Amino acid sequence: MSKMNAVCMRLRGGWWRHGAWCAALVVMVCAPATRARAVYMTMNAAKTDTGTVKLCVGLDSGGEKVAGTQNDLIWDSSCSNLKANSCAAIPDSKKPLHGNTPQNLQFTYRALVFALDNVDPIRDGLLYCCEFEMTAAGDGCCAIRFDRLGSSDPVGNALTTNGNPEKLCLASGVAPAGAPPAAPPAPAPKAAPSSGQWLWIVLIGIGVVLVAILILRGRSS
Repeated sequence: MSKMNAVCMRLRGGWWRHGAWCAALVVMVCAPATRARAVYMTMNAAKTDTGTVKLCVGLDSGGEKVAGTQNDLIWDSSCSNLKANSCAAIPDSKKPLHGNTPQNLQFTYRALVFALDNVDPIRDGLLYCCEFEMTAAGDGCCAIRFDRLGSSDPVGNALTTNGNPEKLCLASGVAPAGAPPAAPPAPAPKAAPSSGQWLWIVLIGIGVVLVAILILRGRSS
């Protein structure tokens, strides 16, 4: 009798071990892969025919659904000035620009890009542009940088947001020496498994469990 009890205990232990292994395998097969995402605010600058510099701020969503953005532009007032009333939204972004220069921050432009009548995701690309007048002789760097970066999704959740680059030379349109390198373009998001793919994953999981049951039954016979 004691031998029979020992055999039953081993079989029961085997069931639990194999069942746990099968459950873990099904979870690994069925669980969707996670991937890191980040939203980037971009800026680029180029000289115009009139001698000013056109600075444009854009969005690289990294696959996130972005309904609104905010950022400050802070420039070196010793070599440049923001041209009055020069900042304007890019029409095809379909989101208006709400911007101003705070009274206590004279060399800062605060920009918010969002719509009051919709929370549709913003497409990747340029959001708005401003013109700067260069006041210093030569082609020195004359840096401008991002501050207070932020973005949110259509339900109001804050998204991790960085600058790409964080600082730019107005005169040359490139990042200044010693500035953090620009981040590489975000990879295109992978498509979620279709209903047909999920069906195959579930069937594979069921098959694994059935094979384990048959093996255990064969050992107990």
